[in-house]
Amino acid sequence: MSTQKAIFLLEKQGSYAVRDIEVYKPGRGELLVEIKAAGLNPVDWKIQATGYFRTDYPAILGIDAAGVVKEVGEDVIGFVVGDKVLYQGYFTNRKATFQQYSIVPAEITAKICLTILSSYYLARA
Repeated sequence: MSTQKAIFLLEKQGSYAVRDIEVYKPGRGELLVEIKAAGLNPVDWKIQATGYFRTDYPAILGIDAAGVVKEVGEDVIGFVVGDKVLYQGYFTNRKATFQQYSIVPAEITAKICLTILSSYYLARA
């Protein structure tokens, strides 16, 4: 079994700690994404400060991420291993984004089109 590092909120309104956790396997309609960037969304610090939205602890937070598809679940169409993607995580440990790998439903995942971005910025250089 492979492991990864994740940032856990240890208890309601508690402190954070880095711990090892298993790397999840994608289910039907899901992707396993290696997270390359995760944003600190205002809801993340509000959960830590107030205890709202999460009742299960220790909890992994994080709802914004971009990364690379590492594994494609059954019945997923339109994504392959190596695709660069961005997505919104969920309020569950499996789908939160303050970890090295996360599960995301393919239906809410968008590909990052580097060709278009590069062309846009080169045209303005």
